[in-house]
This record gives sequence, C-alpha cells and structure tokens, in this order.
Amino acid sequence: MSGPIPAHTEPRKLVDREIVLEGTVATVKMPRLSALLDAPAGDVQVKLAFARDEQGIATLHGHYQTEVALICQRCLEQVVVPLDSQCEVGFVGSDEAAKNLPKHYEPVIVDDEPLDLHALIEDELLLALPPVPMHPMETCEHPPGYTPDPVHIEEPAEKPNPFS
Repeated sequence: MSGPIPAHTEPRKLVDREIVLEGTVATVKMPRLSALLDAPAGDVQVKLAFARDEQGIATLHGHYQTEVALICQRCLEQVVVPLDSQCEVGFVGSDEAAKNLPKHYEPVIVDDEPLDLHALIEDELLLALPPVPMHPMETCEHPPGYTPDPVHIEEPAEKPNPFS
C-alpha cells in the first residue's frame, strides 16, 4: 500500500496480512522533531514492512529517509543533514515477553489500543539525529569575530623515578 502513512494502526492485523506500507509523513505532525530543527523539513519517506519472523514473532522493519536543517556547532550556520534510519521492532504483549525478545529487535508493547505510527517514526528520527551537527571540515568556517585560543603545547615534565 502506498500513500500517506496512517497515524494509528492495528499492528497485529498488519502482521497477519504481511502488509507493506510505503508513503510519506509530514514532519509538522512530529512536534518533538520539529522543535529541534532550524527550518521546517519536508516529508519523511517511510517504508514499513509488517511480518512474522522464523520464530513467529510479530515484527516491523522500518526505513525512514528525509533531510533536516540543523545548526552547525562549528560555524553556527544552517547545515542540511540527510537522515536515513532503519529499525527492527518486535511486537510483544508484556514486559516479560520483551525481555525474551531477541536482542536485534526493539520491543514495542502492544495492547488493545492502536499503535501510534507517527510517534514511532518520530522516535526513530530523533535517534538518527547527529549528536553534534557540523558541516564537513573543509567547507566549515568559524563565525565572524571568532579568535581561537592560542595552543599551548606542554612539554612533558620529567617525573622522578621512585626506583632510582
């Protein structure tokens, strides 16, 4: 299925049918991500594949792509950062089942409530953000008026040898 990704869904039904959702999600529907950006971002390209693995675990393989504008921490100018993130989710019914899930799955506890897909996608994009966004070193310049501190090279002091 392609088109806009629904905000809420029943993961068990999608897993049983092995549905693949492809489409877009507007970043304006992601307030936590939008608050960190320097400029509004475009739509996020999303591919969600629901299935059961060889152990019978209900899973979701997600792939998310977009470009976001952040502030370069070196020159304080805008830098556009491509985000390309993937996740492997295992749907479980309790915390105990989450502990028994294979390590390569991120546990998501599902109950009778619909799953908020937009929040799940937003969480993955937040994790994909670089901790310190910067331009490549060869294209980044310091802001006007910046003067670096002089570099002090300390010569190693001779330590007294306790065995002499």
